[in-house]
Amino acid sequence: MRKLWLLKSLIDIVYFFAVLGIVFGLPMILMIAIMPEQVPFDYTISVNDEIVTDTTSLEIVLSMVIMYTGYAFQVYAIYLFRKTLVLFRKRIIFDTAVIRNFDQMGRAILIGYALILVPIIYFALTNSPIKINLEFMINDYLLIPGLGLFFIVLSEVFLMAKGIKEDNDLTV
Repeated sequence: MRKLWLLKSLIDIVYFFAVLGIVFGLPMILMIAIMPEQVPFDYTISVNDEIVTDTTSLEIVLSMVIMYTGYAFQVYAIYLFRKTLVLFRKRIIFDTAVIRNFDQMGRAILIGYALILVPIIYFALTNSPIKINLEFMINDYLLIPGLGLFFIVLSEVFLMAKGIKEDNDLTV
């Protein structure tokens, strides 16, 4: 149980900082789009190693909003993971809430990842000089979708285990 407590504490810290990104992200995108000179910190958007001064272009603003939405889905997955860890702490393991949370976590991770990829693919296909580079971890192009699929498969395994547990409870 000590490892579960440590995992829950780490996830709480990650969730806190992720929610800060959600809270301040959308207003910052709006400020960058509407009144970039009022942004309280220095930021740069570069195109082919040249700094772009027109951050209000529709492509840039729309790509930021789409990526923000993808990030929100991933934060939702962290929230569901926190809820699942609370259930585990209460020793509620093979429950429909846990199974549903695992399934929704996987789907949220996959949807968020797909949304984050939309602007990257768009700029790559249109031969736009704008390059978006995201580096979360080593080889995240395979790791993040794999993580999403892992949670979906884990929900199916827990569903099968719940059925086996119920069958064993009936035979006693």
